[in-house]
Amino acid sequence: MTGMTKPRSWFLIASWIALVAALVVCLTLISKAGGGSPSWVVSLIVSWLPFIALIGVWIWLSRRSWRGSSGASWVDLCEQQVVESQRTNALLERIAAALEKHSPG
Repeated sequence: MTGMTKPRSWFLIASWIALVAALVVCLTLISKAGGGSPSWVVSLIVSWLPFIALIGVWIWLSRRSWRGSSGASWVDLCEQQVVESQRTNALLERIAAALEKHSPG
C-alpha cells in the first residue's frame, strides 16, 4: 500500500512546484508590463504566498503523521487493538469457565 502513496505524493510535490513557478513567472511578467511599482494584487500575492505555502506544508506533514509506519491510519490500528482485546477477553472467559468447572467445591 505504501507503493501507491509515494508516486502520488511526488506528483503532488511536483504539481505544487510547477504551480508556484508558473505563478512567479506570471507575477514577474505582470509587474514588468506595468512598468513602475507592482499592483496591489501582485504585492498581496507575493507577501502572502510564503504563509500559504507554509500552512500547506504543515497540513501535508500532519496528514502524513496520522499514518503509522505500516501505512495504516491510527483509526485502523485502534480498531485492530479492539478486535484483539475482544479475542483475548473471549479466551480468558473460556479459561475461567474451565477452571470453575474443574475446581473442587
